[in-house]
This record gives sequence, structure tokens and C-alpha cells, in this order.
Amino acid sequence: MIRRALDWWSEHPQLADALLAAAACTFLLVEVPYSEHTIATPGLLPVTFWGDLLAYASIALRRRYPVQVLALVWTLWLAGGRWDIWAEWNASWSELSTPTALMLALYTAGRWTSSGRPLVFLAGTLLPTLVTVVRIWMGPVLPEPPADLYLVSFVTCAAAWGLGRLRRSEAEAVARAAARAEESKAQAALAEQRIRIARELHDIVAHNVSAMVIQSSSAGVALLNGDQAGASAAVEAIGHVGRTALAELRLLLGVLREGPAAPQPGIGAIREMTEWLPLDVRLRVEGSPREVPSEVGQAAYRIVQEALTNTLKHAEKDATAEVVLRYAADALHLQVTDDGSGGGERERSGAGGYGLLGIHERAAALGGTAHGAPLPEGGFRVEVRLPCG
Repeated sequence: MIRRALDWWSEHPQLADALLAAAACTFLLVEVPYSEHTIATPGLLPVTFWGDLLAYASIALRRRYPVQVLALVWTLWLAGGRWDIWAEWNASWSELSTPTALMLALYTAGRWTSSGRPLVFLAGTLLPTLVTVVRIWMGPVLPEPPADLYLVSFVTCAAAWGLGRLRRSEAEAVARAAARAEESKAQAALAEQRIRIARELHDIVAHNVSAMVIQSSSAGVALLNGDQAGASAAVEAIGHVGRTALAELRLLLGVLREGPAAPQPGIGAIREMTEWLPLDVRLRVEGSPREVPSEVGQAAYRIVQEALTNTLKHAEKDATAEVVLRYAADALHLQVTDDGSGGGERERSGAGGYGLLGIHERAAALGGTAHGAPLPEGGFRVEVRLPCG
């Protein structure tokens, strides 16, 4: 309950100050005119009562105009002549007198402004002490003013201002810590974004360029052998792969410029990718196909693309590959197997290169697992599990 009230006070400062001022003024209007202290001193009500009322009415603007409110309350306090705060607190209704408002105004000035002007008014609370010392020095004064108590009043006001400064320092420290945490979070997100973009670029460029290089070699061999149909098919495949690479690069650049608005290739694009590869690829789907989250579909496409790129780069020319998509109740399972050689080379590449590492990173980012290893009978297999609920 108290915590909720404090939260509300912090979230609605102007309204809270207005309510505080209204409550204080209402108390003064109801209580003071009928108090024994006021009745016993008939001249008190017209002089100090209205000063107290004005001082507490100004509290409604204490956070919006902290220095101006402090100047007003200090002036009322000095003009009212009630300089001994401790003596004022002993009166029957003095808890809401001008000296108390002065302490609140000093705290507010310390808390809500970094200006040095409030120190002028704080030093001004020493005026009664200085006047008293001068009066005592000039000659006997009866009754003798309590200079020591006036000095205690200054110390009390200084403590109120110091408490406000302490609260301001704490709030600034919290704000700086929050800013540093936000900056660290932004830097981490930026680093993660850079890694993701680098991974996307690697997949797009490595896959498509590898396919184009192999197709160009095939076209050259076909031309040397007089195989016009084979050369034409290879050239057509090069054009298709090149257009695919450009389209994917445009999508990636669109994400960098405008955010993730453009659709990225997903599971549905895997079949088309396998049809244009210079590789004999069989695609098999097991289970009941269903919609999966877009990030899972995109990761599946890139993983298959990277695995087949590794086959193109490391397997023999006449190698074949098989891609299996298996829909389970809680996950999508991917398996890419080829029967080519170069398994040991790929194993070393996975340790030091970026192909298999990228596959592991994509799976791990979605809470999945990935495993790639050469087969005993020759070839290579990549197995990935992507959770998709």
C-alpha cells in the first residue's frame, strides 16, 4: 500500500505537490484560527498566518520552480521574525509554520536543481544570527536573543538542503548506471546483429558463388565436348543462381536499411534451391508438413544451403546428396547427407572455417542442436534439430 502510494507520488509529481499544498492550506484554515495559541495572541493571525498560508500554497509549484519558491518562502520566513525553528516546533500548530516550509523548499531546491543560487538563501538563514551578534556587541540587549538557537536553525536548514543534494546525487548515479546498462545492451545487440549479417552474407555468397563456379566449369567442359545442350543448361543455371544471389542480397540490404520487413527465404524455397544446384539432390519430407515460425523456416533454409554448399566445395564431381525434412510434434529435424569424398577435409573445415560453425550458431540461436561428421563408408552428414513447438 505504501509502496503504491510512493510510486503514484513519483509518477504524478505536479498533482502530488498540489494535493500536498491543498492539504496544508486546509489544515491552516481550519485549525489555526481556533487554536489556543492564536486566541491568546490576537495580533498573530493577520501577520504570520497569511504568510504561512502563502508559503504552503507555493509548495504546489516547488518542483517546477524550485528556486523561485525557495526565494518566496525564505522572504516570508525572514519577514515573519520566527527565526528559531526549534521554538516554533513547540507551538501548538507550528508543524506547518513558515520555518518548516523553508526546510521543505531547501530540500526541494537541493533535489531538483543543480543551480548554486539556493546556497545564497541557505547562507541567508544566518542573518538572524549575525544580527543578534551585532546587537549583543553594540550593547546589552534584554532579553538577550538566542543566537545559539538561531545557529542551530541554520544547521537544520543546511541538513535539509544537503539531504536534497544527496537524493539528487543518488538519482543521477542511478540514471548513469541505467544509461551504461542500456548502452551495453545496445552494443551487445549491435554485435549480435553484425554476426547475423556476416552469417547471412557468408551463406548467400559462398553458396551461390560456389554453384556458379561449378556450373561455369561444366559449361566449359560441355563446350569443349561440343555439348551445346549441356553448355546452355549450365549457362542458364548460372543466370538463375546469379539472380537468386542478387535477390537475396537485396533482401538483406533492405533489412539493413528499413528493418525486417521483406520476407526471407524459408522452407518453401528449399526445393527450388535444390533443383538449380549443379548436384544431384533428392528432397524427402517426412511427417505432416505444417507452418513453422518464420525464424525457424529461414534457419532451415540457410542450414540446408550451407550443408549443400559444403558438398559442392568438398565432395566429388558426381556426388549425390539427400535432404530430409522431418516434422515432429515439437521440432523440425533436418538431415543433409552426401556420398562424396572429402569428409576429413570438411571436418577440419568445420573446426576452423565458418560453414559448420554457422550451422551450429543458427541452431543454438533457436535453442536447437546441430551435429556434422563424416560417415564411415564415405560422405558427410549434417543433422539439425530446430524446436518449433
